[in-house]
Amino acid sequence: MRAIFLLAAACATSHSQYGTIAIKSISNAAAPPARFSIGRGTISGSSLDAILDQGCIRGNFGRTPIDFCADSANPNRWTGGSGDFIAVASPDGRSVNVEGYITLDTRRQASMSQVVPLGNGPQWDELRRHPALAAVAATAADLEAAHIPH
Repeated sequence: MRAIFLLAAACATSHSQYGTIAIKSISNAAAPPARFSIGRGTISGSSLDAILDQGCIRGNFGRTPIDFCADSANPNRWTGGSGDFIAVASPDGRSVNVEGYITLDTRRQASMSQVVPLGNGPQWDELRRHPALAAVAATAADLEAAHIPH
C-alpha cells in the first residue's frame, strides 16, 4: 500500500502546474475565451490535451490526434501527421507568431496562422519557452469557437 502512495505522489509532482490561461479566438470574437491549464511541457483544456516530450507534441483535440515534432534543421518548425507550422516568440516576448495548418481529418485542414498574445506569470513564461504549445492552444481555441468538429 505504501509503494502505491509513493508512486502516486511522484506522478502528481512530475508535472508541476503553473496556472491557467484564457485565449480569445480570432475566428469568433463573440465566443468566450478558451481556458487551459499549463504545466511543465503540458497544456490541457476542455477540448485539448497535449504534452511536449522529446521534441514532439502529442495528444488530442477532441477526437483528433495531435502529432507534431520539431524539425531538426529548424526548431521553430513543427511537422508530422497533424500538419505543419512554424511558431516563433516575438523578440519582446509578448506574442507568438504562427504560420501553418493542422490536419483535422483526411479531407479537412484548418489554418493555424495568427499572432498569439502572451500575458504575464509563470504559465505564460512556459508558453514563451515553448511557443509551439501556444500555437496549439490558440488553434484549439479557434476550432472550439468556430464550432468545427474535431
